[in-house]
Amino acid sequence: MLYLDASAITKLVIDEPETAGLQDAVRGHDLVSSRVAVVEVVKAVSRANPDADPTRVLALLAFIELDAELAALAGATGDPGLRALDAIHVASALRLGPDVRSFVTYDARQSSAAHSAGLHVETPGAPRP
Repeated sequence: MLYLDASAITKLVIDEPETAGLQDAVRGHDLVSSRVAVVEVVKAVSRANPDADPTRVLALLAFIELDAELAALAGATGDPGLRALDAIHVASALRLGPDVRSFVTYDARQSSAAHSAGLHVETPGAPRP
């Protein structure tokens, strides 16, 4: 199972330089994200291309619902400077435990937080530094 944050899901909707590599990486895997990603993706896609429709891509994912337990875990995740939505994504992946093979993100702060939490982080198709 791969956990995709909103930056990754958006690249599956809007063609970007990393899209082909990401498509190859996710093929054949179960995909999961937090329910908050739906709002993030819809807003990001509408800003980037108002004619694009994320519905088909979003239908490929299972979603973790934000409940009181997950909110508490997110509140305790990462350092105090971690953005709330980033903490929710990391906590959602942590809740799934070892079933998550990789946390896929193209956001540097999100990547750092996920890595610090012990998750394996991938950025398929991104140039290597």
